[in-house]
Amino acid sequence: MLLAIVIFLLVPENVLSGTLTLPCSSNVLCGQPVHQPVSLRIIGGGEAPVGAWPWVVLLTELGYVSCGGAILNNRFILTATHCFLGKSYDPKRWQVMAGKHNLNRHDPGEQTVNVTRIFLHKNYNNETVANDIALLMLEQPLTYSNLISPICLPTEDQGVNTGENCLLAGWGATRGTADQMVLNQVILPIISDDICSLLDWYGSDFLPNTTFCAGYEQGGQDGCTGDSGGSLICRRNGLWYSQGILSWGYGCGEYKYPGIYTDVSKYGSWIYDIIQQNTVCNSPVG
Repeated sequence: MLLAIVIFLLVPENVLSGTLTLPCSSNVLCGQPVHQPVSLRIIGGGEAPVGAWPWVVLLTELGYVSCGGAILNNRFILTATHCFLGKSYDPKRWQVMAGKHNLNRHDPGEQTVNVTRIFLHKNYNNETVANDIALLMLEQPLTYSNLISPICLPTEDQGVNTGENCLLAGWGATRGTADQMVLNQVILPIISDDICSLLDWYGSDFLPNTTFCAGYEQGGQDGCTGDSGGSLICRRNGLWYSQGILSWGYGCGEYKYPGIYTDVSKYGSWIYDIIQQNTVCNSPVG
């Protein structure tokens, strides 16, 4: 009976929590940092507590900070397609740094792993930035620890809610507002599709079916260069979920131009299928 249900749904999910269960990951806890953040009440950016976001990874291309990502399991990273166009599609150019905090030094417990395969969404559109989602397969598995663990993925019916406060963390440009050599975090509220598509906001450039906006009308707090591909995380029932992937925006923290995020809840089947097709439990294919 259980097998029949799984086949019918195609994408297994934990009905009680709305969590998408990935292949070979049913016994792994997601979205639960060992080191709980001190406070999430401050609106604005600042240094994240060490270990508060153990799924956040830094993606480097030829040794340079390029994009962010999130750990889905010990062999797959969630990020954005636009980070890997042209020459950047070569996995040999990329490394993933997990358990990282300070770019000026080696952090205890950090792990650096090469990328062996890059999976881009086949319907990505470079002009509209539609379907800006990608997966990276790692050459070697990450070893989970208090500083390295996976994020939860939402089911299709678990989208974001207008006004909900979510969080983005990364090593992107801060324009002098914080130390960009450490992992920074910022709280960003979800903005309604109706507002984000207003003519004096993004207008028709905004794609409401597969993306959403998060930030502030007045600007000031936002992701920026180097944060692309990082996950906007939201807390539900005590667990943290990757609800969005930072995709694009006009400038950084500009008036009426908040960040635009790929809606992860719309891509559960795509994520699941790639991981399933390229994984034999305990050993990825290829």
